[in-house]
Amino acid sequence: MSADDLVPQKVEAILNPGRMLSDGIPYPDFAAARALDDLAEWLPFWADTAGRYEALGREAIEAGDRVSGGEWLWHASLSWHYGQLMWFHEPERREHGQHKKVEMYKLAAPHLVAPAERVEIEFESTVIPGYLRLPAGPGPHPCAVLIGGLESTKEESYHFEALCHRRGLATFAFDGPGQGEMYFDVKLCADFHRYTSAVLDAIAPRPEVDSDRIGVLGRSLGGYYAMQSAALDKRLKSCVAWGGFSDMSDFDGMPPHTRGGFVYVSGFEDLDEGRAYLQETFDLSQSIGDLRCPTLLIQGFHDPIFPPHQTDLLRAGLAHNPLAEIVVELDGDHCCHNMGPVVRPRMADYLARNLRE
Repeated sequence: MSADDLVPQKVEAILNPGRMLSDGIPYPDFAAARALDDLAEWLPFWADTAGRYEALGREAIEAGDRVSGGEWLWHASLSWHYGQLMWFHEPERREHGQHKKVEMYKLAAPHLVAPAERVEIEFESTVIPGYLRLPAGPGPHPCAVLIGGLESTKEESYHFEALCHRRGLATFAFDGPGQGEMYFDVKLCADFHRYTSAVLDAIAPRPEVDSDRIGVLGRSLGGYYAMQSAALDKRLKSCVAWGGFSDMSDFDGMPPHTRGGFVYVSGFEDLDEGRAYLQETFDLSQSIGDLRCPTLLIQGFHDPIFPPHQTDLLRAGLAHNPLAEIVVELDGDHCCHNMGPVVRPRMADYLARNLRE
């Protein structure tokens, strides 16, 4: 795989205003990153930004200001997240950023409102890392299981979790194969549903969680995983695919660094080998016929990664399910990140409405 397959060609290839601002990047930090002239400055900028937030967080916690300290440490984690985002061309620096992201979130977790309890689930030869967060009030609570995508991980879901908490939902965000912490043990794979089921095995018996009211939401690649998981594990009572796809037939039309990223986290060095693996193994048509729970698919018409062709495939696959709703935002980009203040609350409402019943 050539360097051009892994390197974003310019800062704008990584800079996504809707996603970054909705996930919680402060606007002054975003504006400063947008002003960078050279892509090589991207990761160092965010490393410096993370360092400033880390210092603020540690000082605040030492002074007894735990809420501010937790939030600043989470900002340090999010800064590391966006610093290493799509940085596949320098694996050592990317992986350092991943480790720092995890470290900062671990420090923030007990001080967040609501606190994040780290749960490590032993599964086969690895450990699935995740965080359980609970809304105010007595349980047991309905729960939303949150799945990331190619480059979205559990630490990034903090703001969406808050939307869920305000609606009475607990949240459990985790990394699966090829994602975040788990990338180092297990590379991206098509049978992700087995890991979701292992998560359900661990959280469903907990007294804080209502085992009869668990739903799932997945972002981007996670949308595929969410639909697959809900189709194959009937304990999931509602499903939201926040962007998604049916197969990898449109792989060659993706932005070059996105293609390279998919190949990278799959454990391949050769683009053709990675393409063959992805196109042979990712095919939601094999399981989508079993998806019977209330399902919401949110797609952006201008999505450069999962084009309208993928929406058409999913529409055909979901035609059998009278509880499925497909919303295509005509002004939307990938995952409708440019419409975050509109689509994110609607997805939280959908989960809450279906899991309260």
